[in-house]
This record gives sequence, C-alpha cells and structure tokens, in this order.
Amino acid sequence: MKKIILFVHLSLSFALVAQEEIKFSTKKQLTQPAQLKTNEMYDTQDIIEINYIAPKSFDPKGTKKYQWTINGSKQPGKGWILPKGCTTTGEKLSVYFIKVGNYTVSLTLTVTSKKKVGEEFEEEEIEYSGESEDFITVRSVFPELAALYAKEPLPDYVKLVEKASQYSVKPKFADDPTPHLFLAKGFLGILKTGINDPRFESALEDCISSFNTARELDKNGVIYDGEHQSFLQELETYIYNEGIKDYISSDPLTDPEGFNVLKEYIDYYNQISFAPITSAFFQAKTKYDKKDTKGANAIWNSEIPKLKKFKNLDIETAYGSKFKDENNKDIIISKTDLKILKYGIIATASLMKSRDGNSTKACELIDIVSSWFAGDPDFTQFVSKELNNCLE
Repeated sequence: MKKIILFVHLSLSFALVAQEEIKFSTKKQLTQPAQLKTNEMYDTQDIIEINYIAPKSFDPKGTKKYQWTINGSKQPGKGWILPKGCTTTGEKLSVYFIKVGNYTVSLTLTVTSKKKVGEEFEEEEIEYSGESEDFITVRSVFPELAALYAKEPLPDYVKLVEKASQYSVKPKFADDPTPHLFLAKGFLGILKTGINDPRFESALEDCISSFNTARELDKNGVIYDGEHQSFLQELETYIYNEGIKDYISSDPLTDPEGFNVLKEYIDYYNQISFAPITSAFFQAKTKYDKKDTKGANAIWNSEIPKLKKFKNLDIETAYGSKFKDENNKDIIISKTDLKILKYGIIATASLMKSRDGNSTKACELIDIVSSWFAGDPDFTQFVSKELNNCLE
C-alpha cells in the first residue's frame, strides 16, 4: 500500500505502509478466442468478467479510482478488446480475448478521502494494487489434431506426431500446452500399436518430455480437461504395466536386468505423476537395494514428513481420489498412484524392519497410510504377517 497525504496549505508528503495485495476472481480462467458472428459482433457469452478481491485492511471510505491493465497495457489491442461501453477504469473488468496466449491481469485502486484536522483539511490517498501473472489462458482446440486423434477405426498416430510437432514450434503457439499434449498422445499411440519406425526409437522418452512440457506451459488447467486426464491415466497404466507390475520383486543380484527395468520405469512414473510422492518410496527402495543408503535415506527423510501432512478427503472422481497435499492443495491421486505407493510403502517398511531389527519405524510409516489401504489384501497381509499388525 502506498499512502500519500496531501495538506491543502502545505507541501505534498509521502509515506509507505505495508499492505496485502489485491487478488482476482473470475468464472473462467481457461477459455478459447472469442469469435466474430455473422453480424460482425462478438457473442456476449464470450465476455470474461474479472472482479477484484480487496485485502482485509481495505478501507472503502472515500472516492475510488480504478485502473486495470492486461499484460501491462491500459489500452486494448494486443489480443484483447473491450465490449461496447466498457473501460479499464471500472470497478470490474469485462474483456473479449481474441488471441491465443496467457494474460496477466493487474489493478491499481486509489481511494481518496478528506479529513479535517483543526482548521485545515487533509486529503489522503491510499493506493492498493495487485497483479496475477498468467491469470487468463486463451487456448486453441486444434481441430486438425483432435480429428487425427479421433480417427476411426484407429487414430493416425504418425501423422498426429508430425502435425503436432509443426504446431508446437510455431511462435503463435509458443505458450500453448495443447500441441505438446497431442504430441505426447501420438507418441504413446505409436508405442502401444507397435509401429516400427526408426524415427520413434525413443517414443516413451519423447512422450514423457512432451507431456511435461505441456504441464510446464499449462497455467490454468488445460491438462485437467477430461480428455487429457484420460490420457494421463492411459500413460500411467502403460508405464505400470510395461515396466513395474512384473518387476516389483526384482532383485539387483538375482535379476539385474529386471531390476534395471523396474528402476527405469519407476523413474519414468515419477516424472509424469501429479503426485510424485507416490513413487518416491519405491525410488528410495531401489537406491537402498543398490547400496545407495545415503540416497535412500535422503528420500525417506524428505518424503515421510510430507506424507504425514497428506489428508484423504474421501471424495472419489472419475480420475482418482481427492487429497490435500503437504501444501494444503487439492490434488487427485489416481488408482495407479495408490497402487505404486502401496508397494513402495510395503517395500520401505520391510527394509526398515530389517535395518532396525524392530518394527517401530516401519509401523510409524504404516500408520500414516493404513486408512488409505483398508481392505487391500496385499497391504493387510503384509501388516499382519510381517509386522504382527504393529502390536509389538
């Protein structure tokens, strides 16, 4: 907050006072470019309305002056326009976004009031401000890529990769995650259908890289669309089935090849999961098995305190269970996430018992997640047989 006090008969003086920033709200942070109708008018349904949330210390008394900006500009023209009769100086901001991109919104709100002090009046200006980077995402739906992915009876995965690659390098779509998502879908399709082409020898690595590029570019939830969430589940399942499920018990001494596959695919899974903590315990186990005790302990010392803060919200979605993570943020943990976490916890608890000569630390870990796996036969059998139900 910037506080400016103007004395009518005296000179201007300034004082700075700490102040919370203004925040913003809107019903649609993720949208598509507004389109002109046949009458050369924009559809009013495409208007994005942005409101501000004043800080707790906000004093509304006085005359208010608003100045909104988008991407630092007070005037429309670079990807956004104002509906007829609207301005950037109103209490709320109404906008048509007409170009793909991410848009940063800011507001400066100045409140002016007068106070009588003795025989004189003082004019006081209090300035509140706030900025939200990449607050609005305007994306393209890429109908050409969607059509290739939906082609019957089988998507044209090679052409999808070729076309998505072209879109992904165009400056116009530099900040758009969608081409990278379609690129990842194409690579996974090539893997699953067994297309033999030397150009795609590293298709899994390319798929993971494309997916993570999309995730990095995604500012406002493109990746949470149902179609993309379904793809993430498909990718998780593929990695689990191809390199984890059949190698859970692999030992570096008796089955070094299988163990290396397990280690590699656990690392792949950790890269793509929205809850990487679920595969971290198996990562620690593979380090411990390779005599990297320091590396294993570093993961356990980091992840166990985080896991203690996780809270199961007992809400099921089409894509998994809702949890609060260590930062009190809502996340979805998929069924495959939980499956890998279960095996990682079991393996870690077994190692802890063997290492310590008792079940104390192992049972402390089990207690954190026991309610999450209630009724799971693998988990129940392990706790019962290996840890005596943690009664010792």
